[in-house]
Amino acid sequence: MKFQMLEVNLSTQEKKVVDVTEDIRNYLGGRGFGAKVLWDRVPEGADPLGEENVLHIGVGPLTGFIGSITNFSAKSPLTLLRGESNMNGHFGIELIYAGYNGGLLLTGKSPKPVYLYVKNDDIQIRDAAHLWGKPNLTTQQTLRAEIRRDLEDQNGRIATIGPAGEHLVRNATISHDFYHHAARLGMGAVMGSKNLKAIVVRGTKRPSYHDPKRLYEMVTHFHKAARHQKAKDRRWGHYSSIIDRYYKTMEGVKNKQLGWDPVCDLFNPLIFEQEYQLWNDSCSFCHIGCKVPYYRMTSPLGPCAGEFRHDNAGGWGANAMVRGFEEQLYITPYLDDLGLDGEDVSGVVTWMMECYQRGIVTRKDLDGIDLTWGSVPAICKLVKKIAYREGIGDLLAEGLKLAPPKLGRGSEKYAIHCKGVAITSYEPRGSMQDGVELATCPVGSLHGGRGSPERIAYDSLTLCTFLRPSVNQVFGFENYVAEMLRATYDWEVSEEEWKNIIRRMSYMERCYSIREGYRPERDDLLPERFYTETIYNKYGEPKSMDRNVFMEWRNKLYLSYELDPNGLPPKDLLKKLGMDFVIPTLEKAARS
Repeated sequence: MKFQMLEVNLSTQEKKVVDVTEDIRNYLGGRGFGAKVLWDRVPEGADPLGEENVLHIGVGPLTGFIGSITNFSAKSPLTLLRGESNMNGHFGIELIYAGYNGGLLLTGKSPKPVYLYVKNDDIQIRDAAHLWGKPNLTTQQTLRAEIRRDLEDQNGRIATIGPAGEHLVRNATISHDFYHHAARLGMGAVMGSKNLKAIVVRGTKRPSYHDPKRLYEMVTHFHKAARHQKAKDRRWGHYSSIIDRYYKTMEGVKNKQLGWDPVCDLFNPLIFEQEYQLWNDSCSFCHIGCKVPYYRMTSPLGPCAGEFRHDNAGGWGANAMVRGFEEQLYITPYLDDLGLDGEDVSGVVTWMMECYQRGIVTRKDLDGIDLTWGSVPAICKLVKKIAYREGIGDLLAEGLKLAPPKLGRGSEKYAIHCKGVAITSYEPRGSMQDGVELATCPVGSLHGGRGSPERIAYDSLTLCTFLRPSVNQVFGFENYVAEMLRATYDWEVSEEEWKNIIRRMSYMERCYSIREGYRPERDDLLPERFYTETIYNKYGEPKSMDRNVFMEWRNKLYLSYELDPNGLPPKDLLKKLGMDFVIPTLEKAARS
């Protein structure tokens, strides 16, 4: 079985199909294969917003079978390191059915705004001048009508950027079907830098699998066995974790100045369920339905469409001192429409809020905005300026790695980030494990153990985080992978080969960031606030983080990831894995 990747050069409009079977066998697909593509195709030191950067849209060998993630890979404009972002939904499955089980690679830069239309072998680069400047919802509605009218196609899956992506805001997102987003690390800015407004994919080919009967048996067995699992997420969606984390002092409050505030009590999921929630939705083949895309608002707004989950809403709760769901529900779809990563831009806004509180910036600096804690009108004015790079927004659009040194005035102390990625929802002083995982992720402080080899494997298989417990319980993860790979592509993977694939993917991602300037020993640290300031939970109990203990945990984590004490992959393992080509980069890093 071959793996085919569609490559489109937006500068020359050349399109070709590339056999990537060997790399897929070594790096699995999705996130793992995306890291290898960046190593091979993006020159060292390339400008993330320049023509040399690429955008890889990755699927995996199991996409469509309890796998709904689409992974976007590029050099990150936000961190200047390895960039990757997962998007749930249905987009990747359309790529599979269009015949591109190795994903889609976009190179070059179009001289004018365009969108890409892919229907099986019909690949068109179409004019998007009429779409440029439009927010995400309007763009997707306009495109649906256009492809139905002009191409007689009403079932294409659409991914778009909003004004933030067009203006190269470094934490801009890619939006799919209104409420799925590749939000992290500025993939929307990379898409905008290529003058690519949207991608439409439609697949009608019948994929060829080795053992369809076994696949059917596994999928039906899984859904019968797992249907009663994760009922909490099915009822309330992913946002339900917010209130639990407040009580455990694991959720940010007032840009991490506090461990508790009475505002936290306003985010009980029962309130949301009774007053706002309409219904949940799920991705393909998912029994959980953790998405909450539709909800009601008070008049005159009425029903709204947009993603509402812990990731994009958490930073707008107590961390910005926003008082309740009504305010969160106004902010989050507004950001989705503008094409901004709510999780990251909330860190930028709360940084400015604290600087304003402390007199480091003035109302004049903020173009007349009275940026007090919890002010929704002020927040919306500021994020719009960021999305369009207007006034102070032009500076803030640079993100927390680049903007604080440019502003100066001691503001750097209050920019709560690691490697340029804002730490908004998560409060490390409530969980040492969370803190160490945030700090050691080689692409930036992404939560959920995103830097762990196991998580990279899940992302490369395109298996959603929320399905992992169910898969483990019904099949056992490694049994599931072995059975599915055998049934889909007649791919026999031994236990040792599987371990080597995971190592290879994990090392590839880390080595790419190291090549671009990441130094684990120097950079895998949290902001000083977490080590020097004590916070208190609702019951007056102190929460702090001892730096020495943190370093002990970090060293143990490196060991568990099969890294040396400096966070670097050992040369002997790299040679065993056939990755000798990265060794000169590590030697250079060791000397710097």
